[in-house]
Amino acid sequence: MSVSKKSNFWDIFNFGNDKYGYWVWATDMYDVDFDKLSDNGVKYIFLNSFAFTEYGQRDVLDWIKQANDHGIEVHIWMQIFNTGSWISPLKSGTPDNQYFNYKIEEARYYAGLDEVSGIQIDYIRFEGNAYEYENGTKAINQFVENFTKSVREVNPDLTLSATVMPEADKDEYYYGQDIPTICKYVDAIVPMLYKGNYNANSTWVENTTEWFVNNSGDAEVWCGLQTYESDNNISDLPASELIKDADRCFNSGSDKVIFFRWGMNEELDNKKLN
Repeated sequence: MSVSKKSNFWDIFNFGNDKYGYWVWATDMYDVDFDKLSDNGVKYIFLNSFAFTEYGQRDVLDWIKQANDHGIEVHIWMQIFNTGSWISPLKSGTPDNQYFNYKIEEARYYAGLDEVSGIQIDYIRFEGNAYEYENGTKAINQFVENFTKSVREVNPDLTLSATVMPEADKDEYYYGQDIPTICKYVDAIVPMLYKGNYNANSTWVENTTEWFVNNSGDAEVWCGLQTYESDNNISDLPASELIKDADRCFNSGSDKVIFFRWGMNEELDNKKLN
């Protein structure tokens, strides 16, 4: 078993404690069973930011407090350049600072809420055509840098994480995601190791995790695993297969595993992970 470059000797004996989480969609919020999640070893929730629109601040903060009382951190999961449709990071060929500032102000609001433990930024990318734009990567890098610096002014103790595509050294060409640069600004990088979408196997999960660990600098790597076959087939993956893939991530140096997403795989949702 290999050990993360950021771990110490005693981490070997952690046996998966404090290492698992779920993305949670806003409309699934009140179906989450905190007792069960806590008992099963889940310590992190990425709650979609639309929960604030759906239920309002008071109800969401009450829900987060319940999670905290069960030993579960809640990070607000923000969709940046896709909130239902794609939004270009560029305007007239240069970074769209007006839109950047709009999303940053939203994040500063979440950062000012005592109950929130982190912010998770998703869709910090192009749809797959970044190579068509001269300043695409520059725009993504500038957004992440401005975002993290501004949010940390409000709360320097928040954990900031960024979801990225799992295509390693091709991420910049297709999506404008310069992984080594993004990792300078965030606490954790979250590669979406959705093997079904790539017709890949568990060895690909292991090898791709290792690539991100080797290219993440001081940022942690939190592997994202898809709990169903693929976006074209939402049949559940066996919980045993998912847990084995999680072990492959840990053995390749991942610090945490986050499952996408709660409510899509009943067997896993009811499975003890620790």
